[in-house]
Amino acid sequence: MKRGLTLFLVLLAVCFALPAPAAAAEKAVDADLLRDYLQEQFGVTILMGKECSGWSPEEYEFRIIPEGNTPFQRLVIGNRRFTGLLLILFNVLNAYPAGFFRGFVSGKYPEGLQFRLADEISARGIPFGGVQTSGDGSLDIMLSRTGVAESSVHHEIWHAMELRILEDDRHAFDKWRNLNPKGFRYSQQDSVLAAGGQYDEPEDWFAREYSTTFEYEDRATTFEAMMTKSADWWSTRPNLQKKAQFLLEKTKPVFGEIFGQDSESFR
Repeated sequence: MKRGLTLFLVLLAVCFALPAPAAAAEKAVDADLLRDYLQEQFGVTILMGKECSGWSPEEYEFRIIPEGNTPFQRLVIGNRRFTGLLLILFNVLNAYPAGFFRGFVSGKYPEGLQFRLADEISARGIPFGGVQTSGDGSLDIMLSRTGVAESSVHHEIWHAMELRILEDDRHAFDKWRNLNPKGFRYSQQDSVLAAGGQYDEPEDWFAREYSTTFEYEDRATTFEAMMTKSADWWSTRPNLQKKAQFLLEKTKPVFGEIFGQDSESFR
């Protein structure tokens, strides 16, 4: 039996079993087998734990727990500890159309999209759930084993998408600021917002307050909302819908059609 089919049957067993704690579901899936399936199915590369050693993205620090030498240590802190994060990736990657991730492969990024899974990520002492950066010939997304939501992964995927889009058209987002309120200026003076936090959720124009810190974060949070928010949420945000439509227009030449949580809201 092929390994991909084996994993599919395992996942079916997990998804359709009687309700159980998330930890029990994680134990039912083999992390390395799930990683192999995701790589084969979606055309991405996934590195876990010590496989990320020696990689030093600018500005960010990441921690990897040593795996140890005894069978017990390998069982407790081996790749199994990334199972929950891999299951999040499974849900996220399945939200995109077939062949979507081939769009990341280009002359500048021949290795396409890579996910690097670490135990912790921080910058200037502030913890991060995920960050996007460029590697040598690849677009990299590093994710922390804890504190990552599906929306965060969509957010980082957009950052990688944007770099890939700009490779083909460096003027792709020149008119983005025309979609903002008259007189608005991005500002990261608030330390909470600059670190990715937020206060109250804006009613329109921006997906969340973090969107107001940088232009590229505005686009990433808009895309994040496209992939996760419901029709009711979008129905009260006509100006934000225009931003979503703009992103779809710029995305299509490289990645084709994308269908979010409620695609009809911004088409």
